[in-house]
Amino acid sequence: LLKDQGVNVLLNIFIGPVINAARGIASSASAVTAFANNFMTALNPQIIKSYASDDKEYTFSLVERGSRFSFFILLILAMPILFETEFILEIWLKQYPDHTPNFVRLTLVLALCDILSNTLITLANATGKIRNYQLAVGGMLLMNFPISYICLKLGFPPESTFATSIFISVCCMFLRLAFLQRMVGYSVVGYLKRVYSKVLMVVLCALVMPMLTMMAISSDGWLRFIVICLVCVGGTMAATYIVGCTNTEKKYICNKISVLKDKLVHV
Repeated sequence: LLKDQGVNVLLNIFIGPVINAARGIASSASAVTAFANNFMTALNPQIIKSYASDDKEYTFSLVERGSRFSFFILLILAMPILFETEFILEIWLKQYPDHTPNFVRLTLVLALCDILSNTLITLANATGKIRNYQLAVGGMLLMNFPISYICLKLGFPPESTFATSIFISVCCMFLRLAFLQRMVGYSVVGYLKRVYSKVLMVVLCALVMPMLTMMAISSDGWLRFIVICLVCVGGTMAATYIVGCTNTEKKYICNKISVLKDKLVHV
């Protein structure tokens, strides 16, 4: 309540009800997380089962792959929206409140930060020893309310509340990692190396082509929107395969593509 609705109350007090309308519209953008969450729904039981079987190596592998690929799936869906937010809002609403484009973009960035922690949450819950974990992480999440209040009180723009949420989300991820290292012996450095560094590299690589396309096609319109969508999806998928996947995962993807090709040929 304090993390989400509490911030809505603060925005209503400091800015006005119009800003709540902008935040409400921006929350619709989080619907793109549904597809990535479906991927997690299928993975969570496997993490719990493998942990119950005391197969920690396989459990940690599932946690890392789940974090990476749920992030990649969401990134593929979010990239076109991040670059063409204004055009999408104009098609959808014609007129929209101030700050809405920034709110939409920040909502998607927050969703990308949050989704990295999904498998960590599942692993923590699988241990059954969650009292101290919930107190610490829940306490950190509650800090979103007072920090947002301070930012608005000091005269920062309403976007500062989203920036606060993103900062808190990243802090919670590191806090979860610290607890998991103590609870199940999970390596924080290993996670940062095999997950966090890879997703950052994919993001940086995926941003290059859309940014060059935006510079080449400066005018808004359907042409740029279609080109940006194709470039974002294609570029992100290419970056995911080249930079974000291990050699084993690349072989698995290639084998699946070969099987799919064979099926299409025989149809």
